[in-house]
Amino acid sequence: MIRGRLKKARRKFGGFHLLLSLGMAVVCLGRAPLALAGDERIARLTASVVSNQELAVSAELIRWRGRNIREDINNGIPKDLYYTLLLKKRQPGWFDEEIASKTIKHTIKYDVLKKQYLITTRMDDRASQKTVESFEEMADLISRIDHVKIALKKRMKARHTYYVSIKAEMRATNVPFYLEYILFFIPALELDTPWADTAPFYALEESP
Repeated sequence: MIRGRLKKARRKFGGFHLLLSLGMAVVCLGRAPLALAGDERIARLTASVVSNQELAVSAELIRWRGRNIREDINNGIPKDLYYTLLLKKRQPGWFDEEIASKTIKHTIKYDVLKKQYLITTRMDDRASQKTVESFEEMADLISRIDHVKIALKKRMKARHTYYVSIKAEMRATNVPFYLEYILFFIPALELDTPWADTAPFYALEESP
């Protein structure tokens, strides 16, 4: 009797397990280039001291446009691109001290009917929007950090060495719950650069 029940269960669920396995294989194969890519990085970093309580930072995200991100955005899946900027002070023989941080968030949405890209940028509790017509124009805009200011609560001190570390991350803005449950084995981050550091710099000399 037990063997008969086992056979019925196998016939009932065997097809489902096969379909599930095939679906997972297709998804994994479709996402394989994403996992194997990883050439994206932060380049052309500069940090200039405006005052001992303010910096201007520039950088560029490169080698990321060949990913499946383009296809996802053009299919109407919005993306969030985050830049994290950290000002650090070197401490020989110990961990470098984090002095200040800043986050830049770009949300990219494609209007399939209007064929336009809407970019919403959030920084320092402020938001701005821009609409462009082409993917390349949108990508150029979100790929660059152009003289972004970092305000400091405390003044930088003379005879100390400072630098700025930057990284970028991208993920889907809203993923339906059922997709999160089914596709739990796919990494949430679709783009994740290593940290990149500016050249070291010093505080401005102040008059006595």
